[in-house]
Amino acid sequence: MLIVHIRTTLYQLTTQWGYCMKFASFIFMLVVTALPSAAMAANTYEPQQLAELAENHVNELLAANQDDQIQVQAGNLDPRMGTRSCEQPLRVELANNASLERQTTVMLTCDDRDNWRLFIPVRIQQLRAVVVTARPLTPGQVIGRSDLKLSYIDIHQLRDAAHDDIDSLVGAQVKRRIGANQPLQARHTCFVCRGQDVTIISGAGGLEIRATGVARADGLLGDRITVRNSRSNQDVQAVVSGSNEVRIAQ
Repeated sequence: MLIVHIRTTLYQLTTQWGYCMKFASFIFMLVVTALPSAAMAANTYEPQQLAELAENHVNELLAANQDDQIQVQAGNLDPRMGTRSCEQPLRVELANNASLERQTTVMLTCDDRDNWRLFIPVRIQQLRAVVVTARPLTPGQVIGRSDLKLSYIDIHQLRDAAHDDIDSLVGAQVKRRIGANQPLQARHTCFVCRGQDVTIISGAGGLEIRATGVARADGLLGDRITVRNSRSNQDVQAVVSGSNEVRIAQ
């Protein structure tokens, strides 16, 4: 009886081991079969799609400048490069030492087994509404409101600080010839121009004293400049308050 029991037990163990081996083989075949499907599931990108990823990334980084219009343009990718594929989501970031100036570089990285990188140059235009001339202006001309308009200009083309308020420039004098549709900048105009006679106003509480003087520097509204009092021949600090007019700084 003991021998019969042992034979029965061995037969059961052998049968169970066979089932386990068959199950393991089945799981292995499932994994092997799934591998080609996973490879086929990799994302593929046309050159234009890669360029759009770079442009969208730069737009997102510049989104904080709500008052400006941002235009970005990725460099043309050679269509002969064909499609790129990646089993993982692409990492999109600025390349090392790249800044958000007129030109930047975006790096696309695929972290799958191919582990490839692609560098895409991106051109940036940051457009701001600034005051420009509606028509050519000549030296000595006093600016009227119809002489000016607002237009969007790439800020990287501006040599000096530009103006965004037309009314603040009405009444200013033109210092040098300016062509039409040109941004009006600090070097172009002055409410008080160096060497010109000015009226100096001082006083408080409704009592004003006026004197004449000579401007020692150019100035726009609100600028603090030095003027020489013609009567005392002394220099004083004053704030430009109008055309050829200053008020003694308190």
